[in-house]
Amino acid sequence: MIVCIGVVKNAADVIESTIRGNAVWADRFVLYDNMSTDRTAEILAKLREEGFPIELIPDPEQSHLQKEKMQALIRYVCDRYAPDFIIALDDDEILCTNREDLPPEAIREAINGLDKDTLYYVSWRNYIPTEDDDAQELCVPARMRFCLDDEPEMTKKVLIPAALITEDFRIGDGNHYADGSAVKKRVHLTDLRIAHYPVRSPQQVASKAVVGWMNILSLPDRRKGLAYHWERMYNAVREGRLPSVDLMQAMCTLYREDPNDEEHLNVVCRPLALPEECRRLKYTRPGEINLMRNICLEAETLAIRCAELKKEAKGDAV
Repeated sequence: MIVCIGVVKNAADVIESTIRGNAVWADRFVLYDNMSTDRTAEILAKLREEGFPIELIPDPEQSHLQKEKMQALIRYVCDRYAPDFIIALDDDEILCTNREDLPPEAIREAINGLDKDTLYYVSWRNYIPTEDDDAQELCVPARMRFCLDDEPEMTKKVLIPAALITEDFRIGDGNHYADGSAVKKRVHLTDLRIAHYPVRSPQQVASKAVVGWMNILSLPDRRKGLAYHWERMYNAVREGRLPSVDLMQAMCTLYREDPNDEEHLNVVCRPLALPEECRRLKYTRPGEINLMRNICLEAETLAIRCAELKKEAKGDAV
């Protein structure tokens, strides 16, 4: 069994695409819903009613503690489902092939054929919005056909055989690294890629940047450099204007392993290969991202939590 885990938040514009795309190989999805204020949970419920094996767990912890949440999900999945492999993906990522002779339907077989004593890494492929995108196309992988070309060093994520998950197993920030006493060998899988769609529309990236960075700022022990890409995106939209296509493309480069490496910064047309039925969306609507609603509801929650903490501090001082 291959289980896909992750945290979802305000991804109503892409979540149906990612579930349908990843269901080609995933046997089950176990997801935290981190207090989404859009239709993310509603769309996931409809997909579950359709028959997709999705377990959605409410995540009331507003702070961005992805590493800790992934650690908890890994333990939960191992105890509940006894999987063979676990892969942690974000709500804007689809595991795909990197070979023309390896169709999407063959990914499950390829993963199940891997050795279970090795930790695997899969490289990102960052897709970018362009002026050639069909704005009427709701399926994100069908709409966004251009991506940043491969670099000498690529950002990677881990694919984990459950046999490696011992008591001391730990996954790193962003699911980019993992370690434990059972991890003796690491292999980079070049036949697979993770199609990554972090910047999809002006409203979506503005919502992501503002909501995400507010939550980062609320962390009492925030580490220097944590989510620096969100900080830079936040600064770009803070002036009260939605980002242009050029600015959104620049934001996409923040997800590269070396954002300052301009020598290998190339854009190529590489549409994601997915079965046609995965592209037929049933529940996604135009204009899913309500920027002001997401920002206002997040600010309200943070303000209420701040008031609660002040009240607790006042009570302790009496």
